[in-house]
Amino acid sequence: MKLQKVKEKLLKKELQQTRKFKKEFKKKEDKNINELKIIGVTGSTGKSSTCVMLHEYLKSLGYKSVLYSSAMVDSPVTYIDKTIGIEIALRSEQDLFNIIEEVEAYEADYLILEVNESVLEKHILDDIDFDVKVLTNLNPFHSEENYSEEEYVELKKSFFRNTNKDTKCVIGFQCYNEKLLNELLKLTSHNDKYLFSTDHILKTYQVNKNFFDVVLQELFLTLDGLNMEVKVSDEVINFKTKLLMKYNAFNILATITTLQALNLFDVDKFKDVIYDIKVGGRSEVINMNNRLILIDTQLDKPLECLKELKEKGLINQIKVVVGSVGYGYKHWDEKFKSEEYINSRVKYRKYAMGLLKDVDYVYLTECDSGAEDVQQICLNLKSYLGETVNSEIILDRVEAIKEAITCSNEKDAIFIAGRGNKRTLCDGEESMKFFKDSEIVEEVLEELTEKGWF
Repeated sequence: MKLQKVKEKLLKKELQQTRKFKKEFKKKEDKNINELKIIGVTGSTGKSSTCVMLHEYLKSLGYKSVLYSSAMVDSPVTYIDKTIGIEIALRSEQDLFNIIEEVEAYEADYLILEVNESVLEKHILDDIDFDVKVLTNLNPFHSEENYSEEEYVELKKSFFRNTNKDTKCVIGFQCYNEKLLNELLKLTSHNDKYLFSTDHILKTYQVNKNFFDVVLQELFLTLDGLNMEVKVSDEVINFKTKLLMKYNAFNILATITTLQALNLFDVDKFKDVIYDIKVGGRSEVINMNNRLILIDTQLDKPLECLKELKEKGLINQIKVVVGSVGYGYKHWDEKFKSEEYINSRVKYRKYAMGLLKDVDYVYLTECDSGAEDVQQICLNLKSYLGETVNSEIILDRVEAIKEAITCSNEKDAIFIAGRGNKRTLCDGEESMKFFKDSEIVEEVLEELTEKGWF
């Protein structure tokens, strides 16, 4: 159902607006919010970045767009700071009610929602008729910590189950799985579908490229960003972006394909937007005095790109600032306090430290430790690193970032992993600190510049 009926259903549950609106936005009773176009983006990775890219492009065309993603919430009628990341932007029916009130007051043209596993699990969006549903990619093992392979795949498939026939479906495949693709195509048999992938994947699995609307043909990584050759329908287009990490190429494909579905893809406008786009906390790069400082929520894919840059001789040493999430913070979901979750941390900490075996130096520090002892977490991580990787423990994350930058040399890469652009760091069962990694980087660089270090 469209948003007006969803709102009426939520009102019957006695939900009321809980967020303060800016004075200039007054409630407009005559606005038909059923005219609003709604885009939902799910997937294993790239959800937030794809949402941000779509949002910025639509704004560049002059549309009023409201965005709810973990990388950014951009809702102009509220006081939410769009520069701050949030773990889950849409948690409850109350959040959904607030969003409906916001798009109504803003008279928005578009609403873009990141759809993560918890939203699907809670069935919060089941009643909404999306104009476009997007699956960026699907890795059945992406969230082994929280779901079995079967549970995870079923959750993602549930987003496309019982989809309105007028909804356009955009589906991407990063690791081609013919059986899964056929299941998704069957689920959406009555919908218009738009598929995207890469030439490498399609050749590897001998898939007919003509079935795919958007295909990445070439990708080149440089210190200045990514150069891409993309086949869009029958046209081959070259793009450049300052985004550094290779995984952003797939996010760009998802964005192009979604714009194709909306019939809004303009090559020249898209080139302008994508060249200089920034996604907070995702592949966020700061270049200073011949040093590359990278901030990202992920660990594995950014490391792959940094290692490639090192192999090409474009950077010298790779230094990583990293920690591990603990357990027991009072406001976290109950499953993050369970014995099963606590025991699972061993497996994932071993895996994360295994990724660091080829880096030059590791600073082990805090990262949402919750009720778990930070010192013990860091000692645990250090034991998995073994003697092959140089490392040290600096419990205070701010000090760890400062040390990593201060002790760097020209052509070094300093990779600050795990928190992206989140401002809150839960450092106890009932306590938290407030800072963003990027703010600390800027403060350190400013201080070092004043001292004449750079």
